[in-house]
Amino acid sequence: MRNYFFVAFLVLTLEIYLSKAFWINPGYHKTYVVVWNELEGGQELKLHCKSGDDDLGLRVLKPDHGFKWKFRPNFWHTTQFYCSMQWGDGKIHRYDIYIWKRDYERCVHCQWIVKESGPCFFDPAAHAYDICYGWKS
Repeated sequence: MRNYFFVAFLVLTLEIYLSKAFWINPGYHKTYVVVWNELEGGQELKLHCKSGDDDLGLRVLKPDHGFKWKFRPNFWHTTQFYCSMQWGDGKIHRYDIYIWKRDYERCVHCQWIVKESGPCFFDPAAHAYDICYGWKS
């Protein structure tokens, strides 16, 4: 039983070390995400984003304002941030704003706008927010 706890401690220590140590895998760039409020009619956007490790708290964004955060994706390629958004009638809308498998290669500075119809991703090649998605059910 004592050996089990020692091995578990070593595995946990190694996982923390590898996920925090950029120099071990310099390919894991720091990622920046910004979410802009582009709702019609001057509505405020209530935005609450979190991952399995971090809760970024509730933010209230005025029209044309954004919320930005940064992080380094984890060693296991499972980093994911999901956001709940609310405005107007109070209905809660959800979207996975960052998923490692989808976003790691396509953005270092991941920019999104939120519209009533859903979030739109900034496509650097087109210089436009033209990759739009529907809300998660």
